[in-house]
Amino acid sequence: MAVKKAKLLELDIVRAIAILAVLIIHNSSEATVEIPVGSGSQALYLAVNKLSNFAVPVFIFISGLVLFYRYFDDWSGKQAVTFYLKRVKQVLFPYLIWSAFYYVYNQWIYAPANLHFDWAEFGDLLPWADASYHLYFMVIIVQFYLLFPLMVWLSRAFAWFGRSLFLIGILVQAGGYLYSHWIEPLPHSASLCVTYFSLFALGGYLGMRYEAFIGWINKHIVWVLPLSVLLGCSYAGMFLLAELKGVQFGGLAYMLVFNVYPMFASMSFIWIGRLLLKYLPALSKMLLSLGAVSFGIYLMHPAVLTYWRTHVDNGSGRMLDYHLYTLTAFVLSLGVPWLAAYLYGQAMRRLRPPSSRKQVKSAA
Repeated sequence: MAVKKAKLLELDIVRAIAILAVLIIHNSSEATVEIPVGSGSQALYLAVNKLSNFAVPVFIFISGLVLFYRYFDDWSGKQAVTFYLKRVKQVLFPYLIWSAFYYVYNQWIYAPANLHFDWAEFGDLLPWADASYHLYFMVIIVQFYLLFPLMVWLSRAFAWFGRSLFLIGILVQAGGYLYSHWIEPLPHSASLCVTYFSLFALGGYLGMRYEAFIGWINKHIVWVLPLSVLLGCSYAGMFLLAELKGVQFGGLAYMLVFNVYPMFASMSFIWIGRLLLKYLPALSKMLLSLGAVSFGIYLMHPAVLTYWRTHVDNGSGRMLDYHLYTLTAFVLSLGVPWLAAYLYGQAMRRLRPPSSRKQVKSAA
């Protein structure tokens, strides 16, 4: 029988923060290259873009935390079957559907005269999420889902493995980095789980001992939060120095900060989420709503952003107009998918039989 676990509402707030960071990255990406290098506006967009680079690593961290929190205490062969069936429904099917959508949609946007659907061509796009620039996250998370049953089984069977999970994650990721650096570059490294293994492992480690982690973060937030800010500023500063002053940092430095920054940011966001739930219920309610539909926003927002960028002038060279153009794109790429995901969720709830609705509410 499945062990009932309390829903961690603070994680929906973390998801909300992370999806906002995803939107900031994608909405500011063009500004970092379109605005003249050296201008204050370009530096601002670049800094905001890089400060938001915790987004995907935080989602990976949360995935590890939730999976180990939910399944560690009652993993079994039956749970494994249920686990995979859920992932096929919740991840694989959406990935295939949205890959097909973007395969056709991007043709319609950029080459409508050549609009077609070639099954072989479409199939070639699937292994590395080449149908759209944002779908690579799905490829990463599927790899972690395939590995998770082995990881949780080992953690349950061997206490030392569970205690060392974070260290093992670091060693796996370091091994991938060293292989890529000294032997040959790993193809599609940005879409490989080994590139983010330490983050997933840290999430899993904390998920197995979540209550102890909450006690720890409450005591240590006085230095964890400032360190998160310092790491974020350092990461953005590295890119600013490279862009404006030509200062070059080694790949190892970028890799270390890119991983350590979201680790501390994730822990800080969990603490912030719990604080908001306690003291700011109105803001929490809005963020919980956003976090609950973050997957839908992630899937849909590039369609809105691409349509805006290909149909609206970016300001005719006037900086204020360009800022308004970028801000409007952000609002639309957030608001339209948010509304669509909300309406879809409402429709699905109405279609469920009453008994099913009770079960879903109970499971949540």
